[in-house]
Amino acid sequence: MPRFVLIKALNRALLGRFMLCGAVLVSLLEILALLEKTTPILNRHLGVRGILTFAFLHLPALSIDILPLAFMVGALFLLTQMTLSSEISALRAAGLSTPALYRLLIPAVLIAGIGGACAQYWLVPPCENALTTWWNRTDPLAGKEGQPEDDILWFRAGPTLVRIGQIAQGGYFLRDVTIYHRDATGLLTGTEHTNILTYQNGQWHPDGAQDLSLSDDKSFVNVTKGDNTFVIPATPSIIMTLSQNGAFVTPAQISAILHKGAPASLPRATYRMALFTGMILPVQIAVMLLLTLPVIYIPPRAGLRNPLPVYVLAAGMGFVILQGMISALGNAGTLPAPLAVSVGPLLGALMGLTWLLRMEER
Repeated sequence: MPRFVLIKALNRALLGRFMLCGAVLVSLLEILALLEKTTPILNRHLGVRGILTFAFLHLPALSIDILPLAFMVGALFLLTQMTLSSEISALRAAGLSTPALYRLLIPAVLIAGIGGACAQYWLVPPCENALTTWWNRTDPLAGKEGQPEDDILWFRAGPTLVRIGQIAQGGYFLRDVTIYHRDATGLLTGTEHTNILTYQNGQWHPDGAQDLSLSDDKSFVNVTKGDNTFVIPATPSIIMTLSQNGAFVTPAQISAILHKGAPASLPRATYRMALFTGMILPVQIAVMLLLTLPVIYIPPRAGLRNPLPVYVLAAGMGFVILQGMISALGNAGTLPAPLAVSVGPLLGALMGLTWLLRMEER
């Protein structure tokens, strides 16, 4: 019973400080994002409601980005406070070792890690899709003829390639759409083109469609007028997801892209990284906690004059930067996704264990 009371008290205090630090960090990042987007939002006459809509839909992605760092800062505040108030010394006098203290805090790690992984898999994708759709719908210039095509979308669905010049009305109105049909070896067999493509009643309706096909001996191209059977392998919702810069997709969507030829606009390695990053999130948080433990060796009389908390925070920032650099190699396909997501936590764990052993020897 006393051990259960200690576990409950420590984890409740850690989770409370983690949520407080996370709220502060998310607020700062949200303010920076709003500084960039407030002027365009007001230019679209969306007012305060538009600002709140952007902030609300952008919040889940920001929360996942700062989750490991927020947990580390919360743990740093808690352990530093306990050390300076001699609570750690009292626990050591009662026979609690450093590994035992780490094990007592594992429930908080699991709660934050599993909760963050679930949010990354099933909360962030719909919010980002809704944000992208809302931003496209409220653009008064989207889809107008003569506008520069700055955001041309290319995506693949099996052997088929699709090019979309402009997207408007949340993906329901497309301009300058071309479908490239290829055979099993990747050679072009024909194309379909339409100037305007609209989505109504669950079907795509073209305007000004043309079909281009190769002759049997592949010596010339046949150009014929297209019909109303213009089939693009994506719905408006999928098109808005494909138009995003990142891989904000659910595990089911990743599985369909990797194994069933579902529409995809990013390299396959990027989707593998999106899948494994969520799995490794609890491990990243556990490594952050491990890097924070050296602060319990601060002499209580030293107070905040001891620079160890600064070193711990610098180690955490270094771990985040290292993980980001290795993840970039994984997204580019240079490293396999399982290796790219595990190298950073492994190096961080080795550094944390080495640091703790050095502190124990003093």
